[in-house]
Amino acid sequence: MTAFNHLRSTAAPSASRRGGALTVILVLLVVVAGAWQSGILNGIFEGDTEVEIDGAPVRSGPLRISEVVRGNLEASDSVSLKCEIEGRSTIIFLAEEGTFLNEGDLVVELDVSQLADELVAQEIEVKNAEAAFTKAREQYDIQVIQNESDLAAAELALELAELDLAKYTGNPEANEPGEWDNELGSAEEAVLLAEEELSSAEKELSWAIKLHAEEFKSQNELEEKQFAKQRSEVKLAQARRELALMIKFGNRRKLAELQSDVDTRRRDISKTEKQAAAKLADFLAERESANFKLNREREQLLELKEQVGKSKIFAPEPGLFVYAREKSRWGSGDTIEEGTEVRERQELGTIPRQGGMTVKASIHETKLKKIKPGLLCLVTVDAFPNRTFEGRVDFVAVMADSGSWRSNPNQRLYKADISLLNPIRDMRPGMSCSVDILVKDLENATYIPRQSVFLDGGKTIVFKRTETGVERCEVEVGMDNTKWVAIESGLSAGDIVLLAPPADFEPAPVPDEPAPKSGPGAGGSGAIPGASAASGRGAKPAGASMGGAGRGGKPGGSLTAEQKAEFAKRMRERGDGGSTRGGRGEDR
Repeated sequence: MTAFNHLRSTAAPSASRRGGALTVILVLLVVVAGAWQSGILNGIFEGDTEVEIDGAPVRSGPLRISEVVRGNLEASDSVSLKCEIEGRSTIIFLAEEGTFLNEGDLVVELDVSQLADELVAQEIEVKNAEAAFTKAREQYDIQVIQNESDLAAAELALELAELDLAKYTGNPEANEPGEWDNELGSAEEAVLLAEEELSSAEKELSWAIKLHAEEFKSQNELEEKQFAKQRSEVKLAQARRELALMIKFGNRRKLAELQSDVDTRRRDISKTEKQAAAKLADFLAERESANFKLNREREQLLELKEQVGKSKIFAPEPGLFVYAREKSRWGSGDTIEEGTEVRERQELGTIPRQGGMTVKASIHETKLKKIKPGLLCLVTVDAFPNRTFEGRVDFVAVMADSGSWRSNPNQRLYKADISLLNPIRDMRPGMSCSVDILVKDLENATYIPRQSVFLDGGKTIVFKRTETGVERCEVEVGMDNTKWVAIESGLSAGDIVLLAPPADFEPAPVPDEPAPKSGPGAGGSGAIPGASAASGRGAKPAGASMGGAGRGGKPGGSLTAEQKAEFAKRMRERGDGGSTRGGRGEDR
């Protein structure tokens, strides 16, 4: 028999039991009616009699260790449709969930009215940036031409200065006189002329004296000749001084002036080149900055156009449209609808492909050590309650789901993927399902109800009913499921164990740990996940959440009327949790 056949065989009796539930209820009603008429139940519910609870028998036989988890179906392979608009946007159109889409059908439309306004403003910015770039580019070109003109003018000024210097100095090697030679010759010639004039004036004065002595010249004429001689002497002295100054200073000064002019013009060329480079660099930077800004504005315009274009999401391929369920901070799944605000990269829906179904389940941390990848499962989909499907655990998360502790700080859930090995076409993503994970089948196990196990001083104990009373027994526990726990040692089949501790039982604290507080749920750690040390009459034993006989009561003692009523109700509902006086519960 395969593992799946074994799972199905163990699950099959439950269906037959459900089929005979009506018959059992009718029989119970007849028995209750007869008991009521005989006065048995009358005493129980009116509080006139006490009911002795022997407890639950220790059983022996095959025991299936399995864990039941809840989950939802998802497609193993699907196309994800996500919001690609930056920031947040609102859904203004959304296709109905379950709609069969053809390729190219409109699935989602997002509100981009604000982006449309930004697009118009960005187009204006692009136009302004283009104008600024054109201006910067033309200014750069103008500066290039201006630099060429300034450099040409500086070079011309240098050439003229060099010509002036050459003109002044001449070329002695080629025997070509310059301005200096001409000026020096003119000064020497001026001295010669002054000497000749002086010589002529002296001769005329000598003749004038002779003629005046012979009374041929008047006194005035004589004085005129004397004055002419003095003027010639002055002119000669001036010419000689000018020649001396010219020889001593004139040539040096003029030569230094012309050479300095040449050097200045050469420096002007270097300065003009550097100024041209600096101005050109400024205009080049302005042009590059304008060009960069233009490109940036164009990129932003393109991005806005793409964002506006992404406002409509079309089906990339045919298939069934399924809404995505976004987990809120409280852990619940929120579905999307028209008017919902979504964020960038948020999944809006999926289009499942033909490729199988997967159950997305959550595993409590107390069950984590039992459930490993590769375990076989039986999956019951709520939409198909009369059918079971085969599955296998493919993945168990290493870290706890953050959404679980946000919704409940005291709860840690781990995500798990369970693949369905025989899915049907009628399955739809999002369907709720229950997964019974087969951990291990114990062939010949000794087991008792979970609520019969307690912690005392860090030790696992039970209370066994004997002929002389109630005896405290230490036991070694093995694997457990939601109802039963296997006993490795300490009990034998047929022993009777209490489902609640005696009223006077006070659990000892775990060594090196503070004493437990009195009240439900108090106690230390134990071998059974969820086990707790009992304390007092209201103690809650391991597995008490499953419901058991004798809750809050005293096994072997008396019950209050309220406890009797609750106990009778649970006995009718469970049929296996315990027994009234003279009877024991049977296996379901």
